[in-house]
Amino acid sequence: MALPKIKHPTYGFTIPSTKKAINVRPFTVQEEKILLMAKSSDKPEDILSAVKQIIQNCIIEPVDVSKLATFDIEYLFVKLRSKSIGEIVDLEYTDPVSEEVIKFKVNLDDVEVKNNPEHSNKVMINEEVGLVMRYPTLQEVKDVETSQSEEDSVLEVLLNCIEKIFDNESVYTDFTREELVDFIDNLPMESMGEIKKFFDTMPVLEHTTTVQNKEGVTKDIVLRGLSSFFMS
Repeated sequence: MALPKIKHPTYGFTIPSTKKAINVRPFTVQEEKILLMAKSSDKPEDILSAVKQIIQNCIIEPVDVSKLATFDIEYLFVKLRSKSIGEIVDLEYTDPVSEEVIKFKVNLDDVEVKNNPEHSNKVMINEEVGLVMRYPTLQEVKDVETSQSEEDSVLEVLLNCIEKIFDNESVYTDFTREELVDFIDNLPMESMGEIKKFFDTMPVLEHTTTVQNKEGVTKDIVLRGLSSFFMS
């Protein structure tokens, strides 16, 4: 006789970058094992792989997690952690002056992706020519952080994140890497500043909270990115 199937609740969330509505189920013992094994290896790439695998397992709709933006992955994992284990996490902050370790709690349900009002995925080169950018994936960001040649890895991410090139007459999506490199090499320097602004102002998982030291003095601190809320 077959054992009974366990029914899991589902929760609705919206992928921040695409605004696509999805449904997810909580972690199960299987996903907790994946995370524990990754954490025991103490390798960032193993934790990265585990986080993506857990999200992929828990999303009910067909979504390719490897193509999601960094802040999408961080947001979805925080929300899954909230619904699976509990919304309250215990964290610590070390005061840079007194070196006092201050313990505090954060409700993960309050954590959201923050949008910069100056951000746009459209970058104008001049009055006629512009770019449409896509957000880098978590793997692409990690590749930059771990690369021995930061300049080459940053260029690679830039090339990968150019989704379209357009002018007054056409939209170009079918171009080779060599054509794209030549296009970038011929950009005016001020255009690179506008492209950098796209990356600098991208949405980010961020939460501001207040901590209090043993003297009763309070201070606002900003938690940013997945590592600020985990791993515990």
